[in-house]
Amino acid sequence: MAQHNGHHATFQTFDDDSAFLRHILSKKPPEKLVDVEEWDVQILCRALPAETRIECSMQAYDEQTKRTDYRKCFHLVVAAGCYNPTTGHRFFTASHKDALMRQLDGVIIERLALTILRLSRMLADDTEQAKKN
Repeated sequence: MAQHNGHHATFQTFDDDSAFLRHILSKKPPEKLVDVEEWDVQILCRALPAETRIECSMQAYDEQTKRTDYRKCFHLVVAAGCYNPTTGHRFFTASHKDALMRQLDGVIIERLALTILRLSRMLADDTEQAKKN
């Protein structure tokens, strides 16, 4: 593919800043429809927005061990990344932390959280895979 100023020829340019911003904001985050057979529903999982991604990264990182453990913030990941596929609205809020972490089946919460973290490319193996592509 031909390059212009170090960019692929398919990259778009904009003479108008508002058109540039509209273009960027029109892009949807990666998403995946997940069958949750245990609940007899489908949940639309989406990559995390920047604010939640940063908050989760900060909560998950242990300064002493220099390790990241996202299990500490599964409730944030699930609350921010699970949507009703019909309405497009989020299923959960931060107020659902107790239900998500203590009342619901942990296997389901873990599956949803890991799906969202993968879509967000926050897991080490996903980051390595993205570098290869």
